[in-house]
Amino acid sequence: MSSSASWKTFLASQLKINIEQQGLSSTYTSLATVRPDGTPANRTVVFRGFAGEDHSSETGWQSDLLTTTSAIRSRKITDIATQPKIELNWFMPGTQEQFRIHGKCYIIEESNTDINLIDKELEEHITKKDINVEMNNDKNNLATRAFLTRLKNNKKKFDWENERLRQWYRMNDHLRGTFSSEPKSPLEINDMDNQGWFLNNDSKKQKLLEEGYKNFALLIIKVEFIDHVELITGTHSIFKKDDNNNWILKKLS
Repeated sequence: MSSSASWKTFLASQLKINIEQQGLSSTYTSLATVRPDGTPANRTVVFRGFAGEDHSSETGWQSDLLTTTSAIRSRKITDIATQPKIELNWFMPGTQEQFRIHGKCYIIEESNTDINLIDKELEEHITKKDINVEMNNDKNNLATRAFLTRLKNNKKKFDWENERLRQWYRMNDHLRGTFSSEPKSPLEINDMDNQGWFLNNDSKKQKLLEEGYKNFALLIIKVEFIDHVELITGTHSIFKKDDNNNWILKKLS
């Protein structure tokens, strides 16, 4: 994962500047896929951070895998299941630059049958930090506490279902509600049980939360190539892997 540090550090730095200047709309990016009939499809998605990482609390993990989310009923799920090669077109208006990110997308959903293959293909992209993480640290949000609780209970190196659950916790109440059969009803998570499972004090909302979670998919993007353009200066660069599988930066203009 360390060989990706150049593009990851740069992308994260530019995104931070744009969020400070333009707000969270800077996390919106266009995801292009190929439909089963071979025609192109494109839609706006929200960047949800790097897998296993939280900007406000410590999970003990780090990765170079981009994440976004989707309802399993979305057509992009069918597209990706048929052809997992995708491209993000990410324009950051504050700094006037464009990232075109080519990669492979993995679907993490309740009914994953190929989770062992996903583990194998992504294991080198997510690593455990050499630090001690306090599970009950007051600085940790509920999502991180649930993640650490389940990781400890399952005693696995990394668990993608735990990551899907962590992202479910991190969603705002209104967006979380759109995954249920009552999409206009906000769904709050009030607490968690001793296994890290989400809880709502209202039994009806608890059922809606569980229903919504079944419809919730996490999309993991393994980056393979990045084309970057600075519109103000005209600088054009690419990040790609060399023959030794190490990331390199090449300036084109």
